[in-house]
Amino acid sequence: MGNKKWMKTSALMMMAAGLLLAGCSSNNGPQNSGNQANASKEPDTEQLSGHLIVKDPLELTIHMHFSDKFIFDDNWPIFKQAETMTNIKLKGTASKAATNSKELFNTMMASGKIPDLVHHQIKEQYDSLGIEGAFLELDGLIEEHAPNIKKFLSEHPDAAKYMKASNDKTYFLNFTPDGPAAKGWFVRQDWLNKLNLEQPKTVDELYEVLKAFKEKDPNGNGANDEIPYFSRSKLDGIYDLLIQWGVQGGADASKRGFYADNGVVKYGMYEPGYKTAIENIAKWYKEGLIDKEVFTRGPKARDILLGDNVGGMTHDWFASTANFNDILSSKVQGFSFVPMTPPANTDGKILEESSRKGTHASGWGISAESKHPVEAIKYMDFWFSEEGRRLMNFGIEGKHYDLVDGKPKFKDSVLKNTEKTVIQQLQEEGGQIELAFHQDYAYEEQWTNPTALEGINEYVNNGYIMKAYPPVSYTDEERSKFEELNAAVLTFVEEKLQKWVLGAEPINDETFGKYIKQLEDLGIKELLQLEQGAYDRFMK
Repeated sequence: MGNKKWMKTSALMMMAAGLLLAGCSSNNGPQNSGNQANASKEPDTEQLSGHLIVKDPLELTIHMHFSDKFIFDDNWPIFKQAETMTNIKLKGTASKAATNSKELFNTMMASGKIPDLVHHQIKEQYDSLGIEGAFLELDGLIEEHAPNIKKFLSEHPDAAKYMKASNDKTYFLNFTPDGPAAKGWFVRQDWLNKLNLEQPKTVDELYEVLKAFKEKDPNGNGANDEIPYFSRSKLDGIYDLLIQWGVQGGADASKRGFYADNGVVKYGMYEPGYKTAIENIAKWYKEGLIDKEVFTRGPKARDILLGDNVGGMTHDWFASTANFNDILSSKVQGFSFVPMTPPANTDGKILEESSRKGTHASGWGISAESKHPVEAIKYMDFWFSEEGRRLMNFGIEGKHYDLVDGKPKFKDSVLKNTEKTVIQQLQEEGGQIELAFHQDYAYEEQWTNPTALEGINEYVNNGYIMKAYPPVSYTDEERSKFEELNAAVLTFVEEKLQKWVLGAEPINDETFGKYIKQLEDLGIKELLQLEQGAYDRFMK
């Protein structure tokens, strides 16, 4: 399949980018990935010390430009340290002047000049290009030369499944997060105390607490300025409430709406219970229990509303949200914003739908053009070794952390930096970058507020957190169809959601019936059928 199919795709990319590049001629196309990998394998004839991969220094090129802002920097100290340990130097090829990662990737692929290592954040596109011959199959290379990756994949079968392309081969290794929890419910405990209220344990009690926050002046300034429920995401704030009425699928923005019920893929906003949920949310909004600017306030909502002592409750990330107890302790007298148990929903279930993903779409692989596939896979394997993983998670020993009882402990200069967060400090020097490595939650735990840790432990130990919808993969044809159908469906769903919540359109049997009919006209049944096939393939 390799050359002709890949070159056809490359030509299409070039046309889309508006380029006229000579690098797409068939004479310059990659060889069959399997053949090149086999031809490049060389026996390991010399034992090298430590993590050395080659006796003499070797430079490998890398394309890394993701999220429109993270660009590989040859001078990152953490990668310099990796170079010292492995004798492999990486040379970045992505333009630091470029601001659109997706366009830059397409332009690079269209040029036909593909560096040794290629980072990307759209796994399915990468897999399709791998199947067409642009990237090497990694399975054989991992088996022979990457014991740390092999061990990781054997211990994390779900991640291993996700890394497979639709043809059951591996072209791309993904970043794998770590940690037991993501988001939780937070409430102003000082307000509850002032009003002699308990934390709400049911949806009805949640309504009563929000109503009390709105009407009984818990901030004590004599003005009716409290905003009982707020969110710093214009849509997540509403989707996060759906689970209170048993509607699933709202928590994952990357796969909005989808969930599995006993092996059957469903779409939460297509289920009958969605009408009840939106009716109630619209009622809460009308009564002023939900921020009137929930769709427009934006990512600073938490900073502004808590800082102004008017925000009462939210659903957000544990670590960053709990930190406001430290930030505002001297500004707002008695300020106490604490995690609370999720209220039991209308089905009587205590559930937290948001969870930390088992794998992310970001990662990297090896170009079929590379003359050093063995060295490249060994370098990728280094980041899965104990020392490599520690380097990527915690930075450089003696600079960012010290080993205490055999475990890395961040220096006070890192933990107590008032200008930058821990992750910002690490990322500026090449750490916590989403190439393929296994994150270590201990790095985050060290800077997580004790209040957040208490909440995390409650959610985890009591089994509140629901199992995340799996990261399914598609064939190239499936992906194209999914993107087409899903874009139309999601746009319609979100437009209708906002109209109903804002009261711009009534929600009743008639309008909901028309909504369901329009979803079906947009292809929701075909979308679910497509997703079911991908889900079934993953679950095998």
